Amino acid sequence: MLSDLRFAFRQLAKSPGFAAVAILTLALGIGANTAVFSVVNAVLLRPLPFAEPQQLAMLWTDNPSLNLGFHEVPPTPFDLPAWRTQAHSFEQIAAISPNPADLSGDGAPERVGGVRVTPNFFPLLGVSPRLGRAFTVAEEQPGHDGVAIISDALWQRRFGGDAHILGKSIMVNRALRTVVGVMPPRFDFPRGTEMPTGYGLLAETHVWVPFAEDAAWWQERGNRNYLALARIKSGLTLAQAQAEMTAIAAQQAKEFPDSHGGWIVHLRTLVEQTTGRVRPVLLTLTGAVACVLLIACVNVANLLLCRAVGRRGEIAVRAALGASRGRVVRQLVTESLLLSACGGTLGTLLGAWGIELLVWLSPPGFPSLAGTTLDGRVLLVTAAVSLLTGLVFGLAPAWQVSKFNLTDALHTAGNRAVGGRNRLLAVLVASEVALAVALLIGAGLMAKSLRRLEAVDPGFDGHQVAAFDVSLADATYKGTGRRLQFYQGARTRLAALPGVQSASAISAAPLSGRENLQALNIEGRPAPKPGAGIATESRDTLPGYFATMGVTLLRGRDFDAQDTADKPRVCIINETAARTLFVGVDPIGQRVRLGADDSRNPWRTIIGVAHDVRGYALETKPRPQVYKPAERGAPEEMTFVVRAGFAAAGALEQSIRTDMKSLDPLLPAANYRTMERLVANAVARPRFSAFLFGFFAATALLLALIGLYGVVAYAVSQRTREIGIRLALGAQARDIRALVLRQGLAPALAGLAVGIFGAFVLTRFLTAQLYEISATDPATFVAVAALIVVVALAACLLPARRATKVDPMIALRAE
Repeated sequence: MLSDLRFAFRQLAKSPGFAAVAILTLALGIGANTAVFSVVNAVLLRPLPFAEPQQLAMLWTDNPSLNLGFHEVPPTPFDLPAWRTQAHSFEQIAAISPNPADLSGDGAPERVGGVRVTPNFFPLLGVSPRLGRAFTVAEEQPGHDGVAIISDALWQRRFGGDAHILGKSIMVNRALRTVVGVMPPRFDFPRGTEMPTGYGLLAETHVWVPFAEDAAWWQERGNRNYLALARIKSGLTLAQAQAEMTAIAAQQAKEFPDSHGGWIVHLRTLVEQTTGRVRPVLLTLTGAVACVLLIACVNVANLLLCRAVGRRGEIAVRAALGASRGRVVRQLVTESLLLSACGGTLGTLLGAWGIELLVWLSPPGFPSLAGTTLDGRVLLVTAAVSLLTGLVFGLAPAWQVSKFNLTDALHTAGNRAVGGRNRLLAVLVASEVALAVALLIGAGLMAKSLRRLEAVDPGFDGHQVAAFDVSLADATYKGTGRRLQFYQGARTRLAALPGVQSASAISAAPLSGRENLQALNIEGRPAPKPGAGIATESRDTLPGYFATMGVTLLRGRDFDAQDTADKPRVCIINETAARTLFVGVDPIGQRVRLGADDSRNPWRTIIGVAHDVRGYALETKPRPQVYKPAERGAPEEMTFVVRAGFAAAGALEQSIRTDMKSLDPLLPAANYRTMERLVANAVARPRFSAFLFGFFAATALLLALIGLYGVVAYAVSQRTREIGIRLALGAQARDIRALVLRQGLAPALAGLAVGIFGAFVLTRFLTAQLYEISATDPATFVAVAALIVVVALAACLLPARRATKVDPMIALRAE
């Protein structure tokens, strides 16, 4: 074996150009696979850092009759104690409520991710603090909520890893809390990137505090404002737990039709919950790089086959000296394995660089790739892929070339092409063209989908507009009157800043994913049945919001200073509400009621119709929206929007933070962003997928072009004598050119046909990632087919031109 390896090394050293091309081709395919598999390993394959994570599940509710557009709705407070009593499939059920933490006191005020949890949250996950303890049951009771557990990252960054942090008081949302625990490194569950958008979870969680609600709160059946996490008992399956929860939900719908009528419960494993949004993207990219690797293997197989045909004389001599066919195959396969080992080594280095590139390119909202590394599993898979590719691209050519006739091989005319080998080359070319076609069609569909998504009108003019969040959830601003006073004062101060044209605020900014859905009743129409009302987005605003955000008022007027709590209630609806709810009726002057149809919710007169705004996401169609002035029910949290005049919106950040600090030094202006950047981030994930898919498709096309050119050039060199005879007998240059083009285009067109058929099947898996475009879009298929024909012609023209330059006398004399 060592002698084979030494001989293989010498043979490759004699052909450095061939070796370099083969190694680089393999390195490109293996490197791309290594980088993408590293991400797949980190995001999809690495087990969650919890005890028996396969037994963990999220409990969601849904009401199909409401047609919400999503299916992950939190349960009501009433549900948790009821489920704990009635459901026997779970060991524990814990509640998680988003609770962003405004930290102050030690250093500048800042907002970090925070949640409220029931005391069984950490035991349910099977995770204990690295320092200190978890929460006790007593700390869940009202009046015993002055404790907190912090993350290791926050402990290190803000508190310098203080060894005496336990028992120390920190200020969270303007209230002192005693630190009773520090979680292990890299524990930051739950993360906003892994949960449905709009529930107030930030990208990472750094502060956990206990629920501190009284028994009456846990009997509420109206609000849906927390997430439910359960551990299924060992020995039971998700399907068994689902069946039990389906029965419980049906019973609750009968007992409480006003709040639970039409509502169902569905379980989702925590693994699926944390990876569900990115799994299709990563699996798609995995398929794309696998195709690139296959094409790279086919190219190297072509190179080896052509090179081995040129060595038939050498192989024949070795056979004449007693070498068996198996011995010849072993030597040739050893050379291919040496190539794959070199390609795998270089590919590993390219993969490490590719990981850094993927982390840098990963869009906001994508699960963190910071921990993606070339770990043992990735290196093992890379080694296995290298070995497998060496066998795949080396064995078939070696076996084919070893089938020789000793007499013909030793004859001077032994360099004539052999039909079987040419057919094998044609099959290899057709296969790589087919793979390239499938990738190009997928990339074309994703690019077209991205262009359509980028062309979506968000409903506002984000140019020169900045936004930031303010939370007044603490006792200092208890009562809507104090909150409204602060919001109005802050708006006045912000509008007076140099460089600011106008300022306002809204309870849920566009494209934030946050929705406050309420039933809508229209005066004069029958009230809908419980659980079957019109799901309507409700938003509170301050005066001037529509002008500041550049939202067009299509009819009517904006809110003004006269729309106060002591005046008749008013509202503005969007054009979707006007078009769908007031068919043939002028909505201006009509009255609507948000929420339950009773005296607690006042009637509101519609005074305007605003242009549709994409509230949840760009790809989500606008639903009916109702804007109302924040006159009495000023929310705990609002997003301020500021339109810059002569200054850039991003340049206003420091002056805005300074101004807000002067209003309240303990209150951070959180999540400062420009609306232009927000719109760009809304398409960041599909842009990430389209870019990578397009890059891999372009790489596949280039490799297919090189492979086709190499095969046609080789075929021309093998048919030099035949071409010379044809020219000597009077064949014209155009006849020779047509001959070569037919030989090159035939496998390319066959690959095109197979690729189109395969794309019809495979692109259906892209449907969920496409926006307003069919997975079988005819224009994309036609464009890719035309591109392949042009590329195939380009690859064949140069060898065809060389064939027409063959001198008949020199060709015949060479024989």
